[in-house]
This record gives sequence, C-alpha cells and structure tokens, in this order.
Amino acid sequence: MRAHTPNPFPVSAVARHSPSDGADFSIATPAVRQALDHVRSFLGTSGARPDTPGSGGSGHVIAVVGEYGTGKTHLTVELLHWIEEHGEDTAHTLYVDAPSDTFQALYKDRFFPKLDKDDVRRRVTEYYADVVAEELADSPLTADAARMLKDRRLHPQEVVRRLGLSESAFLQALQARLGHITEHSDFGTALALFLRPEFEAAVWEWLAGHPADPVLKERGVERTIDTDISALEAIGVFAFLYGRQGHRFVLAVDEFEKVLSRGTRSAQHEGSVLAFKKLLEVFAQTRSLLILSGLPDFIEILPTDAQQRISCLVRPTALSAEDTRGYIRHALGRAGGPAGRHGPALGPFSEEVIAYLVELAGGNARKVIRLCYHAYQAAATAGTDISRAMVREVARDQFEASSPQDVRAEIVRVLDSGGWAFEQDHRFGTADETGDLEVPGRARAGRVDFWLPVGGEGAGLGIVLSQSVLNDEEALRVAAQGAEAAAAANGPSFVVLVVNGYLAENLSDVVTEPFERVFGYAPRRFPDDFAAAVKGLMQRLEATFNDDRIALIESRMSQLMRQTSGVRSSLDEIGNRLTSPALLERAVTRGVRRAFGAVGEGDSAAEASLPPDILMRFQQAAAELRAWREIADTVIEAAFDADDRHSSPYPPSLVSTMGLLLAQERTLNAFRDAVSRALDPVRDGGRDSHGPDIGPLCHSYDRLTGANLAALDHEALDVLFARSARSRPSLRRHRREPEAGLSLVHTLRDLGRDVYALSADYEY
Repeated sequence: MRAHTPNPFPVSAVARHSPSDGADFSIATPAVRQALDHVRSFLGTSGARPDTPGSGGSGHVIAVVGEYGTGKTHLTVELLHWIEEHGEDTAHTLYVDAPSDTFQALYKDRFFPKLDKDDVRRRVTEYYADVVAEELADSPLTADAARMLKDRRLHPQEVVRRLGLSESAFLQALQARLGHITEHSDFGTALALFLRPEFEAAVWEWLAGHPADPVLKERGVERTIDTDISALEAIGVFAFLYGRQGHRFVLAVDEFEKVLSRGTRSAQHEGSVLAFKKLLEVFAQTRSLLILSGLPDFIEILPTDAQQRISCLVRPTALSAEDTRGYIRHALGRAGGPAGRHGPALGPFSEEVIAYLVELAGGNARKVIRLCYHAYQAAATAGTDISRAMVREVARDQFEASSPQDVRAEIVRVLDSGGWAFEQDHRFGTADETGDLEVPGRARAGRVDFWLPVGGEGAGLGIVLSQSVLNDEEALRVAAQGAEAAAAANGPSFVVLVVNGYLAENLSDVVTEPFERVFGYAPRRFPDDFAAAVKGLMQRLEATFNDDRIALIESRMSQLMRQTSGVRSSLDEIGNRLTSPALLERAVTRGVRRAFGAVGEGDSAAEASLPPDILMRFQQAAAELRAWREIADTVIEAAFDADDRHSSPYPPSLVSTMGLLLAQERTLNAFRDAVSRALDPVRDGGRDSHGPDIGPLCHSYDRLTGANLAALDHEALDVLFARSARSRPSLRRHRREPEAGLSLVHTLRDLGRDVYALSADYEY
C-alpha cells in the first residue's frame, strides 16, 4: 500500500443531519430495520385530513435509546433521510440538537429557528382557503371557485378581493377555526393575523418567544412563550397546524437527555413533565412523527403513562463482524479501491482482523469506525496489511490520552482535595525478619497503587491503576491483582480499578469481577466522577465502624483539617502564579490584543453591515472558536514553564488539532467579511433578495469547514483541555460538559446553512 493513499474512513464517527447531504451508508442492523418499519407505517397511513382535534390520529413517537457511540444519531439521521427520499411533498422534517437547558430553550434556540416562515404562511393560507371554500360551495355561481380553492389552485385572498366579499368576516372565521384546531385561542388569533402584512412581523416575533407587541395585546395575544409549558404547547400547535391539513410534520430531537433527565431543570418541574406528556399525545393524534434520541436517562424520568405513548422504542444493536465487513467494503469501494470476488476488496483488512477489531470494540459503532481510520492510517504509513498487533497498538495510542504519571497525579489531586489520608504503592501483609513481604508457603501479598485506610483495623479502600487491557494475559494479570488485594486486606475493604486507556469489551467480565467499581480515565469527566465514587465508598466503610463513634469523629476531623490545609496551599499556589512576572506580561499582552485587535483587523466595520440575527450567529461561532484557541495558547505557553518542561511531548493529533482550530478561525473571519460585503446596502444597490450572492459564499464556507472538521480529532480536544487544566488550575471551574467538542462542530457546521436562510428574508 502506498503511504499517500487517501484514508477512506472518517476521522471521527459523528453523524450530522443536513438537508443538502445525501444518505450515508447504513448497515441494516435489527434496530435500523425496526425503526424503518415504523417509519413506513407512519408514511403509509391514510392521507385523509383530520379536521377536528378529537379525530383519530396516525402519528408516531419513536425513541432511539443507547449509550455513547452506539449509533443513535446515525440512526436518527438515517430515518430522516429515508423520509425525505421516500416521503411525499407533504412531509416536512426538522432536526434539532437539544441544548443543555430547558424545554423553553429547546423551543426558542433550536426548534423555532428551523421553521420556514413562508411554509408556515402557506399552511395558514390553506386553512383560510378551506374557510372561504365552505362559504362559496353553497352557491352554484361560486361552486367552481370553491372546488379550486379546495384543490389549492386559487389563492383565497385573491378570490375574496375579486368577489368583493367581507375579508374581516372570513378572517374572524379563520381565527375561530385555528383556535379550535390548535386548542389555544391566542395561537389561533396570532396565526390568523399572520396573513395580514401589517401584523406579520409582530406575530413572528411573538412566536419566536418575545413579549407580545401592543398591537397583538389589543387583540387578546398577551402571554409570552417563556416557560417550558408554553414552549411545549407551541411545538404542539405547529404539529396541529401541519397535521390537520394532511401534512406530515416530522421532528427529530437529538441528545434529548440534555433537556430531560435526572438533574435537569425541566425534569424537576412536574408541570414540565406533564406538558411533555401532552405533547406526546398531540403527535400521536396528528399526522406527525416525533423522534427522540438520547441516553437511557430520559426514558427513566418519564412516568409510566408517558412511556406508554411511545409507539416504538429502538435500542441500537452492536455491530457484528459481518456488519463491519460490509461497512469496510463500502468505504474502500467509495474511495476507488480494487474489486474483489464479493465487491470491493478488503485490503489492507482481513477477515480475521475485522473480527478481532469488532471484538475489541464490543461492536460500538463509534469505536469501530475510529479504529478503522487509525488502523488504515498506520498500515498506509508502514506499507503493510493490518495485523492484530497493529490494531492493539492503535487502540493504545488513541485511547491512552494521558500518561500514567498524569493519571496518578490526577488521583492525588482528587484525594488531596477530599482530605482523605492515603498511601501510595501500598503492600498488604507483615514483613518477616528479612523485610520481605512474600514468604514461601504464605499466600502472595496484594499490592494497590493507593490505599485509603478507614479506622484502625485494616479496613480501607484500594485503588489499582492499569493501562489498556487488550488481551487475555493483561486481563488475567489485572484481575489477579484485584483479587489478591481484596483477599489480603485485614478488614472490610473495597478495591476499585482505574483504566487509563481502553478496556476490550470481550475481556470486561474477567477484569471487572474482583473490583467494586471500574473507571475509564477521561480527562474531563474523571475527577468529578471519581471523587463522588470515593466519597460514597468511604462512607459505606465508615458505616461499619458505628460502634467506635469517637474514632470515627477523629477521622472526620483529620479529614477536614487536611482539606483546609489543601485549600490554603492551592490559594498560595494560585497567588504565586498570578503574581509571576511572566504571567503578568502575557496577560497584559493578551488584554491589549483583545482591546485593539478588532480595530486593526476591521472586525467592527465588517460586523456593522450584518443584520442582527446573522451577526449573532457569527459571534456565537467566533466565541466558541476563541475559547478553544485560548486553551491551545495556554498549553503552548505552559510548555516553557519550569514545571512542564519534562512532560510528555504533544501527540501528532494534538498538534494538527491546534492548527485546524487556527485555520477554521481564519475561514470564519473570511466568510464573515465576504457576507458583510455582500449585504452592504451601499454596495448592493438596494436589491430585495441576497440569495444569489450569498449562496456561493455559503457553499465555499461549507466546503472549507467540512474539510477542516473531517480532519479534526475530537478526542484531541479532550487532551487539549486536560493539559490546559493542569497548567492553569483555575480552568477547572469552567469544566466543559461531556462531548463539548461536538458543540463546536455543530455550531460551525450549521453556520453556512443558517446564514443562507436568514439572508434570504433580509431586506434593507
């Protein structure tokens, strides 16, 4: 294989939905077949138009539930692509990512911006046409016009004007009809007023979640869509609006657990949960489809009667070796690989390697694709086929994001901050006269990397560290260490395992059996998760010493004193860092750049010509990029600090990620400047539409950004943040949520489409 052969696999398996993209290759797993069966059932139901809220509906609610990397988003996107390809023109699809917030934020920030104002107007006009047609159908003179209105061949406003009919009377009838259809009189009033040009802007503003304009309040539209309940009602109104006119309203919400799971604000509000249950009923009553995709957390929070309204629960199944073989053939064939007997050849993969790769990844789709990419890259560089040893090496390189020293230091920081007393490299047992702990004829003494004693009777918590576990020998060694430590402890004890890297799924049962808990080390999530677990386990051990209350109180006091001492040391360290001349000089330089850089680069002039909605999109994307770039700056600066000079060098993926962040920032700035020039009222001569000018710019941005994001290693962002947190402890107060890198990808990938959609309606 030549080293310059393009890699046909994506660098990260992160699915996204875009109306302009074609359907990706999809493996027909049982989960895919199950979900597609329900979608076919949804599209195959009668096209008769239900006219009343109580009529029988033909809607569906599908929940796609699974853990990280199992293919939930890919399956959701596949369903939407299938509907867009096989559905009729009456199918309308919306895909949104749930924010880490409330239902109100979901509606205002994600759902409503995806609505097409012209399409909503067409739906309301259809109701108006029905109202006018019903009035005209009784007269032989206007029966033909009534039929043409029903067939949507005539515009109702034009018919009313030509026949000299009372427009106000028909609009009042439309208002009553829409209030009945949507089950909310204020929405009925607002949507009826939406057809009148003088009220259109005020109605759209109100629907977007802003307070009602005085002209709307005078007509009975007074409340604001600013709560979970009103936001869910608004989503239901649009489902009714489309569904009662024979249209298919399809809404897919990805990462739904961010809105509804234990700990979220919406889940803690009983009214919000009840309003969501009502929304499920609305989708079931209308010709609508609601697809909810996320972690199992959101299903668990729903009451039983709400779960019963979910017509299809899909759990993505693990990929088999046959599934993966088909995917690899497709990827290689798409890249122009040589043909084999059963399609594209598998080289540099083999049947044995594919089976091993799937076994190692446990069928997790994201891990399988990631291993395929890096194994192919390694084979291309070496000029050989892929071997089992190469797959293991790739797994270690990619999943062992931190050095063993970094993991050990992180555990020390967690234990110090919790005030727990601990010993490192602790061996159990009593030494004989020679000082040896292992004596012939005596059971082998156990060893743990950390030991947290509880009481004075030999009880405590042991912590064992391990790198990746990828073969039987490694699994048996780690399991034996856990079993020996548990057996050697003299009193009640727990032993936990921390794996820095990858634990092969097929070896998981062997490894985890002797341990109370097993943790996979991830730089962002580990400290908080591990601290909470240690606290819980220590409390369970302390509960066994209730008879010795004085000893327990003394232990707690000692822990509190250590915590206090640790806090004071941290404050002293932060003070020394903040007053160091080098850091002060860097801070002043960065502040000057922030204060005067925009003037030199012309940012203010470029932004002055942008409409507010478009400017907000650019500022949001720029802010996220700037945050990550500053993290990269911190990591680079820290490399020259005395404490960090002997740390491990940057892996290639981290270096390329830093470069890609800078390249994307330049791309974003150039796109913003080009859009600003295109929308400049002095340059454009007052044209009514900017679509022809903006379209090529958005296409160029999508092409350049797509190339940057395709090469971006999301796991390298984790490493980047972890290194910056080590060099700047204050960053831990600003910890990012899991999968935070995906937020950056989503924002950048959606920007071109959003700018094009917003500019199409913009006039000076």
